Amino acid sequence: MIFVTVGTQLPFDRLIGLVDSWAKEHSTVELVIQSGSEGFKPLNCERKEYVTPVEWERLFSSAELVVSHAGMGTIIKCIDAGKPLIVMPRKASMNEHRNDHQLATAGQLKGIENIVVVDNKKELYMALDTPPKQITKGAVSSNDNLCMLINEIKSFITEEPKNA
Repeated sequence: MIFVTVGTQLPFDRLIGLVDSWAKEHSTVELVIQSGSEGFKPLNCERKEYVTPVEWERLFSSAELVVSHAGMGTIIKCIDAGKPLIVMPRKASMNEHRNDHQLATAGQLKGIENIVVVDNKKELYMALDTPPKQITKGAVSSNDNLCMLINEIKSFITEEPKNA
């Protein structure tokens, strides 16, 4: 199963439309898209506007491949699990986000062997046809700065709030 997740804050019609178009030609592939309530409604795969955290975890665990915007939560989760990930960053120039921080994030993912960053239809279709491989959980070979950043973000997310 391929799990496509784009968060819930903003629609990502470009990614969802391209995945839906690919799914039309690959009808034997199970594809689930978590899309939010706004924007393009796919016709060729299962769509879930919103999912609970428990359902998200179930879909993530069941997926052989994850496709996502350049959201740090999904990226970190895939790196930790060694799960193959295709990332298409949102672009401010296409009104997909307020700024281009996702392009900067995606630029730092080069060299992580279970992640492929794509920018257009051709690259996305190639990555879907030949996805990155599953790697051993936690076995990331990447630059030290990225590993430090990911560890800092994970610590921030999981740290207990301090009482003042």
